[in-house]
Amino acid sequence: MINSKNNIDMVTDEGKLIKSLNTISGKFNSEAYLYKYLDNYYVVRKIGKQYNLSPEQLVILEKNLHTYYVFLKRYVPINLPKTFFTKIDKNDDAICLVTEYFPKGKITEVKNISKKLKYFKIVSKLIIKLSSSNNNLYLNKLTCSIDPNPDNFFINSNSKVVYNDFTPPLYRTDGKWLEFRRQDELHTKKTDKEKRYFTGFNLLLVFVNKTRIHLPFSDYLKFVTWISKEIQNSNLSSENNLGKFPEVFNEIYIKKGVDLNVFEKYAVLRDLLRFTVSFNKDLTSDQIEVIYKNSKVPDGIKILTKKLYAKNQSSNSRVG
Repeated sequence: MINSKNNIDMVTDEGKLIKSLNTISGKFNSEAYLYKYLDNYYVVRKIGKQYNLSPEQLVILEKNLHTYYVFLKRYVPINLPKTFFTKIDKNDDAICLVTEYFPKGKITEVKNISKKLKYFKIVSKLIIKLSSSNNNLYLNKLTCSIDPNPDNFFINSNSKVVYNDFTPPLYRTDGKWLEFRRQDELHTKKTDKEKRYFTGFNLLLVFVNKTRIHLPFSDYLKFVTWISKEIQNSNLSSENNLGKFPEVFNEIYIKKGVDLNVFEKYAVLRDLLRFTVSFNKDLTSDQIEVIYKNSKVPDGIKILTKKLYAKNQSSNSRVG
């Protein structure tokens, strides 16, 4: 393995480009390439372009990436890439980030549902532990957080889960978060983004919602039920908002009727609505993914509400 920042150029200049790792094109996605150098494989990502930053801001972002990596090693009880080097690419207005390659891929790419569920449970426990550590709390908000998208978790050669996403840097100093905002998120309130990433309950909710895209409904329901029981048995303090998860699950799925505004103190309304939509067993995983994607737009709340209203209308029709 390379062990010096100066060797980044050796990977790209002297190493062999194997292939592009991007499966989705677009100006808001980081470029990623696989290189082979001295019998080892490395991933070179170009990040920061999605933020449209000035040269001065790129310097700040690069510094914050390394601070975030240190924070993750301190607060997050999970594996991280052992190789982590950066270099500013002035010609491309981006930061080159080099990590090792994980050939076993993402946990979402596991074909066997039982094994995939095993990895999802590992990440769930990670989020619960991350959100329950007193050392990682500042005024009941997380100091260091993660992007809980299941696609950000990989499997290393020892079949251990590795967290492998570093932008935007999700940590706060003195209770303040220096946000790097993508151009397609300009309409999003910073307070909502902070609630999503730095409130334990909402952080878990985001992860759970995304697992619905990768699981059949019956397995998804078993998974959410398992999480609810796991939290109930975790002896969390009364101040820990993670304890609200079983209550919300019970209200939405068991009682099938709840005023979501009651829980907006702990979670963003869009994520609560997504959670509610996720229990529509008539929707396939692909349909759920489309609904989630469409709900990212400024009027996404209306889209989700309309979908729920349509479901309720259909249910009432069948009852009649």
